[in-house]
Amino acid sequence: MKHLVTAGLLGAMIAAGSVMPMAANADEMMDNETVETRKMLMDGIGGAMGTLGCYLKGQCDLPDPVVRNLANGIAFAATAAPNAFEPKTMDASVKTTADEKIWSDWDDFANRFPELKKAALAMASVAGDKAAMGAAMGDLGKNCKGCHDEYRTK
Repeated sequence: MKHLVTAGLLGAMIAAGSVMPMAANADEMMDNETVETRKMLMDGIGGAMGTLGCYLKGQCDLPDPVVRNLANGIAFAATAAPNAFEPKTMDASVKTTADEKIWSDWDDFANRFPELKKAALAMASVAGDKAAMGAAMGDLGKNCKGCHDEYRTK
């Protein structure tokens, strides 16, 4: 009976020891998923900006509803981004260009997204009018650049 209890305790200790790395691994997996979500949001904005730029330069042709959808997609991503960036992801092993300053200067960072959304919605509202879209693209670009200059690592 004594050996059975000892074996049981030993088994429990081994099991507990193996749970600790799994818990740490679970944190890393969750943080990695959060970082990947952020990257998809930012890549979506970048892809939409590139496509809008292609259209405005006359390098590709897009119907007005597609232009409007691209701009609305940027607005949607700007709405979702603060929630995606809010969790600190200290255990992530995924490479990212997000600067740690995001979390130390959270209010400034988070308050930039409503301006991006506003600029994107302004772009959507003038879809098809290339002159007005050019001005709107300038506002969108300034929003992106301002945030990247401040909160993206080089």
